[in-house]
Amino acid sequence: MAEGGLAAPAPSREGRDVLTYRSPRLRAHGRLTLPGHDLASAPAARRHMRDTARAWGLPQGTADDLESIAGELVANALEHGDGHTITVAWTLGAETVTISVTDEGGYRTDSLPAPPRPPGPEQERGRGLLITDALASRWGTRQSGDGLTVWAEVFIGASSSNANA
Repeated sequence: MAEGGLAAPAPSREGRDVLTYRSPRLRAHGRLTLPGHDLASAPAARRHMRDTARAWGLPQGTADDLESIAGELVANALEHGDGHTITVAWTLGAETVTISVTDEGGYRTDSLPAPPRPPGPEQERGRGLLITDALASRWGTRQSGDGLTVWAEVFIGASSSNANA
């Protein structure tokens, strides 16, 4: 308990990952749990993030970046994780939006995501983290129990199209 104040309630397990990386001036947050074996989970995450960004009144470029990141991170969790659910969480701070995707583990590969590098011209996969790296201000990974959380932070109004102009 902080001196002279009340202790803040502990966040739920699902929300704890994204809250670790949030701005100290939290304005809004949310969470979505999706099936871990359903390919429709990635488009569902994209739509939900787009609708949330619109409801928050975020600039179009920021909303587009968040929609793309949500879809890519959920697609990675579908491909590399082997859990029953995937949890997508997001926070809106004064200057940033942070999105995290947590799977339950049971990886189909032996390693954590590697730093992004361009796939070969014939490869149909392998662009998710490269896209996330290009769109996010920063991103990272961390173990979450048996699973993995991949998070990305996007500055509001500093979309990739604005940042590269």
